[in-house]
Amino acid sequence: MRKLPRRLFCLASTLVLTLSLLLPMACAAEQASYYFAYTDAVAYAEADGKILVEADALATHTMDEIGVESITIYEQQADGSYDDVHTYTRYNTSGMIRTNNYEHFKAVTYQGTVGKKYFASIAFYAADDEGSETLYRSTYVVTAVATP
Repeated sequence: MRKLPRRLFCLASTLVLTLSLLLPMACAAEQASYYFAYTDAVAYAEADGKILVEADALATHTMDEIGVESITIYEQQADGSYDDVHTYTRYNTSGMIRTNNYEHFKAVTYQGTVGKKYFASIAFYAADDEGSETLYRSTYVVTAVATP
C-alpha cells in the first residue's frame, strides 16, 4: 500500500515536467523567415463576380522596402487546369510597396465571371541594407458569385 502514493507522486511529477517542457514550444510563434515575421494571403468572392484579394505582411524589423511584388489571378479552365488571367505588379499598380516600414497591407479587386473558380498567387517582398527576400503564398480557391 505504501508504494502506491510514491508511484502516483512520481507519475504526477513526470507529467508536470513533460508539460512544462512542451508548453513553451506550443506557444512559440513560427517566424516566416529572417525578413518576414508573418504573411497572409486571402481571396473573397464579392457581388457581381468580383474577387477581392488581400495580402498582409509583417517584417521582423523596419525594411527599406516591404510589400507585394506581384499578385497573379488564376482562373479555372474547362479542363480543370488554372491559367493566369491577370497580374498586378509593383510597376503597374500603386501601393504595392512601402518604404522604411515594417508592415504592409494591399487589397486588389479582380472582375471575374460568375460561376468560375479563382485563386491568387502573391509574391511578398522585403529588402534592407543586408539583402532581400521574396516569399510566395497562394490563396484558397473561391467561386465568383452574383450575390455573396
